[in-house]
Amino acid sequence: MLKMNLKFKRTAHIVGGVFLSAALAACGGGGSAAASADLPPAGDPPVIGPVLTTGVASLVGDWVQNGCLAQGGQSFKTLTRATQLTATSFTYSFGTRTYNTTDCTGSFTLTGPTSFGTVVINRSDSNASGAANWGIWTTITNTQSAVVWGKKSETVLCILGDATPSVLPTLAEVISALNIQPAIGCATKI
Repeated sequence: MLKMNLKFKRTAHIVGGVFLSAALAACGGGGSAAASADLPPAGDPPVIGPVLTTGVASLVGDWVQNGCLAQGGQSFKTLTRATQLTATSFTYSFGTRTYNTTDCTGSFTLTGPTSFGTVVINRSDSNASGAANWGIWTTITNTQSAVVWGKKSETVLCILGDATPSVLPTLAEVISALNIQPAIGCATKI
């Protein structure tokens, strides 16, 4: 009787497990990577705050490099300018601010900005922790590169190199890249 009871319990557990697996699969559950791809990893704090803006309109304007390069008795900061062309494209221009100090303070002379080409945004995503604008940058010599114009906040922009297919295909991956990007490699909107 004891052997029969153990055999019945094992069979009941196996059958119960099969039914549970079938039920989870039918409703999209079961812990697959696809089902949990949009969920934050366990232990991550929830993303709280306003969602950052995306798209061309959110990138338009002048952005000044956070880092400062000193050489001789002068110092330099780059200026990135995005000028809207269409709802999905903008001109990408680049210039240099030259200061007569060694710490990028005081008055400056602006050289440029000069057009580096155009960027066409083909996809955007954001949350309160960051924004990603994936696109193709076509240079003035007609070469093309995949690029992500990512924002750490509404006023901090980091331009990340990408590839086709994307090496940063999700917002979470872009935010991770933004989080390790040194502040001096990003720019602040002015």
